[in-house]
Amino acid sequence: MRIILFKGQSQYGSLRLHIDQLAAALTGLGHVAAIIDLTSPDAIAQLNASFQDKPDAYFGIGGVGSDLKSGDTSVYDALGVVYASLYVDHPIHHIPRLSTPIRRNAALFLDRSHVQFMTAWTKGRGFSQLGFLPPGANELDEPLDLSDEAFARRDIPVLFTGTYRGAPAMPWRQDPDSPARTAIEAVAHRMAADARLPLLDALKQALADEFQAELTAELFKDFMPLLQAPQAFAEAYHRDRLLHELGRGGAPLTIYGAGWEPLLGLYPSFSHGGLGSFEETLHLLRRAQLVLNINNGFVAGGHERVFTALCGGAAVISDESKYYAEAFKPGREMATYSWNRVEAVPGQIADLLADPAGLAAMARAGAKRAQAEHTWTARAAKLVKTLKQA
Repeated sequence: MRIILFKGQSQYGSLRLHIDQLAAALTGLGHVAAIIDLTSPDAIAQLNASFQDKPDAYFGIGGVGSDLKSGDTSVYDALGVVYASLYVDHPIHHIPRLSTPIRRNAALFLDRSHVQFMTAWTKGRGFSQLGFLPPGANELDEPLDLSDEAFARRDIPVLFTGTYRGAPAMPWRQDPDSPARTAIEAVAHRMAADARLPLLDALKQALADEFQAELTAELFKDFMPLLQAPQAFAEAYHRDRLLHELGRGGAPLTIYGAGWEPLLGLYPSFSHGGLGSFEETLHLLRRAQLVLNINNGFVAGGHERVFTALCGGAAVISDESKYYAEAFKPGREMATYSWNRVEAVPGQIADLLADPAGLAAMARAGAKRAQAEHTWTARAAKLVKTLKQA
């Protein structure tokens, strides 16, 4: 196949690196993959050239490029080609782009519950393909040494990369009392109480418990503009709660990312290396013994950080996910923690660090599994199958 991949903006460069490594994987599988950087000065010229020699498909991450038009028509419909995208957050955060009408539109998600959310939405049923596709591991070209001796030289006990979002916000509480506000409050309460409860299921429970009502397609459409707030609240709530537990427990976190100033003054065991970039992270992973992952609300899917860290030779501890339980052997290839016992996570981390030989063995087993099954080459093969079906 001939596929054009779009690059867009990315806070730490991770999504841009995804595109580079996916393009290389597609090329390695015998396909023709070209990249258009939509942030470059000559992006329009590159786009016009691609329209003259149209590919089989265009691909972006997070819906980038989905809104390109020829007059009032989607450019992809005018060309008669597939547009596909991998959405790396909950679909509720991408509703404008997911609402763009494209006839041959394939949407892929990092979590199976996100696919279920899309199939419950009337506009979601209009896609050519909806599917589950976790991200692949981004990797360095340098060979990876998985020996115990190399692991012993790693000088970062626990690494966490990402943004601190602060205390969770509840904007709906500023609205007047109404049935909608009551429902959204109930959704947020249920998602805070159970970190593995998907947004769609929380909404169904809230409507049943508060109003003895079922979620119809029309009611779901009415609630759609309101659902981003409880989803964002739940994501921030659980991350904030865990980080405070780790700080109080003295976990030795080395942190890269934005927004960490409020926590750094509270917890002396936290050290901040700066904003960082994703390219820098790939090298940091070669120095880390253990990488902390917070799944960002993925209850039946996977975060890129897990696969990349494992392919970098680090051990991983992450919140539980149905997908990790299928894809790895928890306790042998990666460690997991439960949101129901979040207060135990500092002790889990301390126990893992106290057994360097066991941690090295877990890292080695996880790396071998990730290198065999969770690379961009493995994901590229599934992407091509989806594009052909679309």
